[in-house]
Amino acid sequence: MMRTNLICSDNLRGILVELLSARGIAIDDTSDTAIVESGYEIPKGKIAIVFDMQNMARLIELLEKLSRAGEESISTIVGKSDDRYEVIPLKQVDFFEGRGNYVFCITGKKEYKVKEKLYELEARLPQDSFIRVGKPFIVNIANVKEIIPWFGRRLVLKFNNSSTEIEVSKNYVKGFKEFLGM
Repeated sequence: MMRTNLICSDNLRGILVELLSARGIAIDDTSDTAIVESGYEIPKGKIAIVFDMQNMARLIELLEKLSRAGEESISTIVGKSDDRYEVIPLKQVDFFEGRGNYVFCITGKKEYKVKEKLYELEARLPQDSFIRVGKPFIVNIANVKEIIPWFGRRLVLKFNNSSTEIEVSKNYVKGFKEFLGM
């Protein structure tokens, strides 16, 4: 379990303690790290994350990433096709797609229904090769053959082993480009 010192106003303390504990981060005044609200003194000798109310969403996003840092990523996934279960190596996966209440794993050859939700997969998939490109899609960048600029700042992805094309939606383009260093 990760531990951190928390220095903030009494108004925010309860909320932040709850946010931190929900992510497996305990409050410990002796920790080498600190989360400090802007305007409060940064403790000497500690590594600090300074935040204010305007960047609270970014703080929560960072806490999510920190809480997942210790989790093991997966290398295979189990999918169901034609009433049979198969173990699929992630290197064969082109993308995951959410449709209604179900999530499907798409390879160049087949489509499999998986039991995980997209947000669960996003937390467990290797962060260096899988990225969310739209509300219903997480793609394996290793299997992308082409990235084509599209209308309205969007991008279209073509895959190595199939003719399927996926659109990177406007809200995800910036993060996608940063992920690739574009």
